[in-house]
Amino acid sequence: MNPRLFAIAGPLEGAFFALPEQEVSIGRSPSNLLVIDDPSVAPEHCFIQGSGEEFRLRDLGSPKGTYVNALPVEERLLRHGDEIRVGDCLFLFLLYEAETPPELRRERELEWLAAENRRLLAEINLEHNMVGESPAMRAVFQFISRVAPTDSTILICGESGTGKELVARAIHRNSPRAAHAFVAINCAALTETLLETELFGHEKGAFTGAVVQKRGKLEVADGGTVFLDEIAELTPAFQAKLLRVLEEHEFERVGGVRTIPVDLRVLAATNKDLTEAVRRGAFRPDLYYRLNVVSLTMPPLRERKPDIPSLASYFAAKCARRSRRRVLGVSPEALALLAHYDWPGNVRELENAIERAVVLGSTELILPEDLPEALLEAQGNSGLPTTTYHEAVSAAKRQVVLRALEQAGGNYTEAARLLGLHPNNLHRLIRNLDLRASLKKSGNHRP
Repeated sequence: MNPRLFAIAGPLEGAFFALPEQEVSIGRSPSNLLVIDDPSVAPEHCFIQGSGEEFRLRDLGSPKGTYVNALPVEERLLRHGDEIRVGDCLFLFLLYEAETPPELRRERELEWLAAENRRLLAEINLEHNMVGESPAMRAVFQFISRVAPTDSTILICGESGTGKELVARAIHRNSPRAAHAFVAINCAALTETLLETELFGHEKGAFTGAVVQKRGKLEVADGGTVFLDEIAELTPAFQAKLLRVLEEHEFERVGGVRTIPVDLRVLAATNKDLTEAVRRGAFRPDLYYRLNVVSLTMPPLRERKPDIPSLASYFAAKCARRSRRRVLGVSPEALALLAHYDWPGNVRELENAIERAVVLGSTELILPEDLPEALLEAQGNSGLPTTTYHEAVSAAKRQVVLRALEQAGGNYTEAARLLGLHPNNLHRLIRNLDLRASLKKSGNHRP
């Protein structure tokens, strides 16, 4: 016997690792015996414990899971020739010196093909309202197909406008709870008092104006899914109340004394760094760990630019129907501008830009001049051909901004006041018009 792992894919590809008769921890953290420096691997991902001819693999609740022969496992007795996937890294478990017998190889291959067939069918049958075929979005669809059938709490992270609620709705729609309610709550839009009555409901007479009993969103979502958007905005007091619901699966209405049991799945979303909020004491660590059972970070639009043409066409058709306008699509010149822009507001900003172009445009194609000024300002730095009109407009803007900064002695806040702009808009203008080099040269670069 010679128990060992052979890396067949990933950063350790080609390396052998002996497995002693002790617990071998595997993960990204340097404290592990087998360290895998790969972002797809959790800090403490899994471990293998062996004794004699028995070696057991156990997953440690890793976000991406641990797979044996393409099947997700929590714990499994390993056999010679098993293929182990840790994140995006592949290993072969070898117990004996000899090769895997042909009959076992055929058995492993059939097991792998069956699992792969199930995975592909799940992806094909996935219902969602998202547009995109980029690798980043295919990874999102794979994630949804894997977590939707489970009952795990999911934390969806990502910048504003990336489609976090669309992911939450897709998870619900493809889950066993799809026949029940999906209830979305924006935690940042309500005060703590209003949020409490919105979620928990209230009894008649609980406060002034409570003339009838009201069921809360948690009761409405019983048997279904509740989506808590902007979860980082919850007050510490309300975090404690939410934690009790997650742990005890029960709550009381405002002004009530009766405990109400509830069966629901919780999906949460945030555009903030919750780990930093926990470090600052702004977010309860116990609630963070309870929410962060499985997590997904939505890719910003600048990291999935191959999806921009299909997104633009989808939004153009959608807005054209709503506006009762005939729009055949987006011109190649306008598409080039869309592809060059960085989209700080992500997909939501793209949709707004296309809607503006549909409403204000006068032809059957969306043209560059139909797009928002921010895109046209960035055109000069893109290497794309520009019209005489847009060149003149950009040149005039450069002169106005440079003159204001000169008058303000390089003070951006004062220059923004002189221009009647918010300082953030002035910074955007300077970036889009590529003025930083000119400002440094003139000595007026003093934010």
